[in-house]
Amino acid sequence: MNPRRFSVLLSLMIVVATAPRLAAAPTAPGAYRNWRGEIDQVVVNHSFRADDYQDIQVDPLDITNVTVPERKGESRPATIAVLPSLKSAFMDGLQKDLRRRKPASGSAGKVLLIRVHLTKADPGTRFPQLGDFKANSAKLAVSGEVIDPAANLILVEFKQERWSGVVSIGKTSAQLLQDAARLIGTDVAHLISEF
Repeated sequence: MNPRRFSVLLSLMIVVATAPRLAAAPTAPGAYRNWRGEIDQVVVNHSFRADDYQDIQVDPLDITNVTVPERKGESRPATIAVLPSLKSAFMDGLQKDLRRRKPASGSAGKVLLIRVHLTKADPGTRFPQLGDFKANSAKLAVSGEVIDPAANLILVEFKQERWSGVVSIGKTSAQLLQDAARLIGTDVAHLISEF
């Protein structure tokens, strides 16, 4: 076989084999990295229609397994004390960017539950050194689930990490972590709004 013809045939086979994965809807069951360019990791276990749910509820943030590094100028206990208050910032981002749903007629009483586990809360460094581009910033990492509690199904799982306030001045670590929680809330709103 002509090497050039073999190369073209091989390229065509690769394109045909990957085409279904490239064309797959981001709401189809499967695992996705860099979902829609917004969320680090998404696993869709079951497709669903957000409009089939009348209400969306958010559990208190789970902080039992969060990692909080010690930073210059920020004490670990002070950062841990702030973590339970991040739910309100998360809710701000979620509610602000959630697509307005038109609940279906049979959706009365159906609830979608969001459960978020904080995995890392980095308060950042308040005393930057030369060349430290992440100074005066904070990072928040989470994993979470979108759940149908009535059916006892985990519909979607996600992992996301956000920096906030990169090279910003004048905000405390608590405010920067709240900003990161708000950004993650916005990301989860975009995720649910796709369904």
